[in-house]
Amino acid sequence: MNEVMDFEESESLNEDIFDCEYTSVDAVINEVTVFTGCKERQTENGTRTLIAYGEGIGASAFYTDSKKLKDVVLDPKRKYPFRAVIKVVRYGTMYGFKFFPPNTPITQEDRDNFEYYKRNKYKKNR
Repeated sequence: MNEVMDFEESESLNEDIFDCEYTSVDAVINEVTVFTGCKERQTENGTRTLIAYGEGIGASAFYTDSKKLKDVVLDPKRKYPFRAVIKVVRYGTMYGFKFFPPNTPITQEDRDNFEYYKRNKYKKNR
């Protein structure tokens, strides 16, 4: 039987992936993306999840409060890096984000949902 080693996180290595310019989640919607890590950070808006993506000069990260995205990236069984597509999905009258496999086709509905999200993301409920 093979010897199984415990993973030991290197704090400096983990921090390096967040030493980059941050973007909006919009930068990765409907694009096959390599996600390289995540962490929870205290911000002036409370605890938020920061998701790192890309490598080298293209590395970046974005904050999210999306429960669907957080459930995936914060799963203790999740291995990094992984490739996926984030799409805007409709839940009744609400819209949110969800991970899909990298070979998932981007449909016209996906593009329409993203356009709807971009038009309405800053509108406040009254």
